[in-house]
Amino acid sequence: MLTPRIFVGGVAPSPAPGTDYALPPAAARHVAHALRMRAGDAVALFTGTGGEFTTTIRRIERRDVIVRVERHDAIERENPWPVMLAQGIIAADMMDFVVRKAVELGVAAIVPLVCERSQAAPAERIARRAAHWRQIAVAACEQCGRNRVPAVRPAVTFTDFVATVDDGSGLASILDAGANVSLAHAATTRAPRTLAVGPEGGFTGAELREAEARGAIRVHLGPRVLRADTAALAALATLNAAAGDAR
Repeated sequence: MLTPRIFVGGVAPSPAPGTDYALPPAAARHVAHALRMRAGDAVALFTGTGGEFTTTIRRIERRDVIVRVERHDAIERENPWPVMLAQGIIAADMMDFVVRKAVELGVAAIVPLVCERSQAAPAERIARRAAHWRQIAVAACEQCGRNRVPAVRPAVTFTDFVATVDDGSGLASILDAGANVSLAHAATTRAPRTLAVGPEGGFTGAELREAEARGAIRVHLGPRVLRADTAALAALATLNAAAGDAR
């Protein structure tokens, strides 16, 4: 059985080896009621800034879980080629799926993009969704073993995003089913640090030209047209393979 992993970032004080540590209320409820753990069980804690703590449950009460922090292990499971995913906002369930799986695939950061073909939504709703995506990112880290939680940044318009692309690195790619070069081929000589994936229907021609004018390279993922959620994950997996992430 895999040791359950619990995120305790942003909660003071942080765990410290050789001390007892009270889990935050939400984490305590999860351990006691959802996981039904018992005294003596092992739990791994991480703060999201690197490494993890090996702990053992000392006491479980109705609302409190106390663990003994044994040690801190400076173990990392990050991608050797960190990539920021700029994802055009798509339908709620699909976007949740992309965020979750992108974190599992090692993405370094996620930027939700408001594109011409994105589903229309008030700014307040998009802000609430961004907070929800951050929670999904944390849960994905708990599941996949990552000890650094990738940032889910506030949503931005496509125009505001491309204004940051030309940073002098020349390492940005934008998915376009009609591109002349594949991402797999481009990654052999010029793997991107930023990858832009469109919403349902893809980017418009104007958006593609705008990104290209700022230095982004158009790339495709093969002869078939993929759904927006499939495209994001296929692209990240392609880059992982090029970077040797699975070796």
